[in-house]
Amino acid sequence: MRLRAWSRIGSLMTLAALTAVTTTANAQARPATSQQRIPVQKESAGDVARRDSAARADSIAAAEAARRDSIARAEAAARQDSITKAEMARRDSIARADSMAAAAAAAAAAAARRDSIAREDSIRNAALAAQAALARKGFFFGLAGGYSSPSGDYSDAFKSGYNITLPFGWQRRSSRWGIRGDIAYDSHSGKSFQQDGPPPVIAAPVGSEQVTSNFDVDNGNVWSGNVDGIVDLAKWGADRLSSFYLIGGGGIHLFNKKNVTVTPLEPSQGTGTPLPVTTYESESQTKFGLNGGAGLAFALGRSSLFVESRYFTAYTDNTNSEWIPIILDVKWR
Repeated sequence: MRLRAWSRIGSLMTLAALTAVTTTANAQARPATSQQRIPVQKESAGDVARRDSAARADSIAAAEAARRDSIARAEAAARQDSITKAEMARRDSIARADSMAAAAAAAAAAAARRDSIAREDSIRNAALAAQAALARKGFFFGLAGGYSSPSGDYSDAFKSGYNITLPFGWQRRSSRWGIRGDIAYDSHSGKSFQQDGPPPVIAAPVGSEQVTSNFDVDNGNVWSGNVDGIVDLAKWGADRLSSFYLIGGGGIHLFNKKNVTVTPLEPSQGTGTPLPVTTYESESQTKFGLNGGAGLAFALGRSSLFVESRYFTAYTDNTNSEWIPIILDVKWR
């Protein structure tokens, strides 16, 4: 019994010693605490529930805002993609339209060019056909021009000038004979000269016929319409377009009016009074005349080039008017 009692006492003392040691160690390890008491207010279960509900609502609102932002960004991105695709489609459509318009314009230009070429070919072929038909029938026309020189009494009042002639006619290649018409214009420069009385080709005022005077004559122009026969003395070449020929015939000649200034150098006989300076205009004349000459033609493909000279005589008042043109002509068949 005593052993048990001592055993219990020992156990209690041991337990008390361990408890004291543990308490001392915990006191040393725990920091010093304030002696002031902090009032602690206990929250009720309702407040905690409200805070939890508000936190959940905030979380839900934040999630909803994030979802709306995500949807808005997705919709904006989708709209931007749609706009971009629409713009690209519009540009592609414009590019295709431009390409189609350019292709249509190019096709129209090519068609117009083909039509133009076809028209030019048609016109050229028609002209060649007409030329060939006229050549087979013997028709020809030409353009000529060159030098023209007055002769005889006509040269007393006029100097050399120029000639322009438009010939046309008919002559078969196989024939030596042909007929030709032409319209010609001859221009001759007027002279200034001194003599007793005017030359026969110019009418003068009454009273100046026997007075020594200076005469200033304006240019003289002659329009002519002629019809001539042609005979080839010689023909050569593959198409027999080269030839030496004679030409002759007649025509009508129109002489224009001429201004003449007469300055007397001495008084008229028996009066002793000098005559005044007189400027007058001679009358125009339309007279018949004859012509004849020769020419030399050289073949130039379907055409020919010829040099020709004729002697013209017109039966004007007081005296004949005569001139000699030397012309170079291109004749087409």
